[in-house]
Amino acid sequence: MRVTIHDIAKLLGVSPSTVSRALSGKGRISPATREKIRQVAEELGYRPNALARGLATRRTGEVGVVIHERHLPLDERSFYGVILEAIEAELAQHGYHVLFSTLGDQLFPRCVEERRVDGLIILGTDVSEDLVRSLAKIVPVVLVDYALPGIPSVVGDNVGGAKLATAHLLEHGHREVAFVAETLADPSFRARFEGYQLALKELGLRVRKEFVVEGGRRSDSDRVAMEKLLGGKRIPTAIFAANDFMAVGAIKALSKVGLRVPEDGGGG
Repeated sequence: MRVTIHDIAKLLGVSPSTVSRALSGKGRISPATREKIRQVAEELGYRPNALARGLATRRTGEVGVVIHERHLPLDERSFYGVILEAIEAELAQHGYHVLFSTLGDQLFPRCVEERRVDGLIILGTDVSEDLVRSLAKIVPVVLVDYALPGIPSVVGDNVGGAKLATAHLLEHGHREVAFVAETLADPSFRARFEGYQLALKELGLRVRKEFVVEGGRRSDSDRVAMEKLLGGKRIPTAIFAANDFMAVGAIKALSKVGLRVPEDGGGG
């Protein structure tokens, strides 16, 4: 059975409000009494109710982090895995815990509507603008790798990064560089495609339509995109993969047809 402040109060012969003040560190109470109450609370395994505390302080101590299922599993080497690890570390320093959820989980919108989180961090561009704006009316929302006017966001230099990566391939002599992404309807991929185009343009190279392939928003997007690319009349000498997921898929697909990376070409 869960221990409450009433149990502690009854055991020590004090009022529940005295126990509450002692555990919260607020209000006038003698140091000896405060220490005694904290000691008993620890011995009994008392844990404060986050929701009840939130009603009083308007804080739950939880920050929601949401991501689409297709980005799972996350590990310390994946793009969003690295970001999630940093988010957890930073929030912990400020006394917050992460409540992780996937986009398809009904827990995600319900937690916001019921004010069970103090804020929401959305990873990626999979949440619709309408939903983002409706959630932002309830709790503070921050977008990562996604930008919408009027909503705080953290976005990398997608154009500059893609241009740099493509230029690296061009500097190594490649002139037939493919661009592989999930979908150009995604703002991040569109920005990376812009960087890819800029790098080609600086060398006077045109963008070849057959070398720009999309796999779509699906779990096997990498496979679909590479089948399109390898099924064409000409195979490029290098591939710019718009994210880690597509890069891994490209390497696997090339391996299946007997091509090695980077020995038989280049990847970025």
